[in-house]
Amino acid sequence: MPYTLTLGIVWYLGALVLGVVLGWLGRSGVAVRQIVRAADRARADSATEMNDLRERTDRAERAAAERDGLRSELEQAKSRLAELAAADAPPAAPDLDGATEALGRIIKIDDLTVVVGIGPAVQRLCEGVGIRTWWDLANTPIDGLRSMLGDAGPRFGMHDPTTWPLQARLLAEGRWAEFHAIEARVAAGPS
Repeated sequence: MPYTLTLGIVWYLGALVLGVVLGWLGRSGVAVRQIVRAADRARADSATEMNDLRERTDRAERAAAERDGLRSELEQAKSRLAELAAADAPPAAPDLDGATEALGRIIKIDDLTVVVGIGPAVQRLCEGVGIRTWWDLANTPIDGLRSMLGDAGPRFGMHDPTTWPLQARLLAEGRWAEFHAIEARVAAGPS
């Protein structure tokens, strides 16, 4: 009997070891499969997150490029505006003492009646449409002046504003000798 008892115990121990090993392997397999599934999910989540980040990066790069382009356009527009403002800015007030010497008479600054062809009535018309200085007159289109005269009625139709902007520009810039030459030519009439 001791032999049988020993043999039974060995078989029971063998079965126990085999059960423990198989249980351990089964649980290890489940655990490994769970770990693999979790790793696959993490990989998929990481790939999705990477794609989202790439899309965000691409959008941010496009937005930055657009922003840089708009900044460049803004700087160009600002510089163009500054150029236009400088071109349209009236010159410094001319030296009226030089005008007295060159023209032989005293004139007042921004007196539109100094321009040949503009009398007090036309000056009032000009002031009515916002032309108050020589510089304003110099920057007014001739068609606008003709329209103003035409709208004022037939008694102003005889006026020819063709040289008024040029005369006004010369006066505003203090170019007295050039103004005097044009004044003499216009006053003499068509030749």
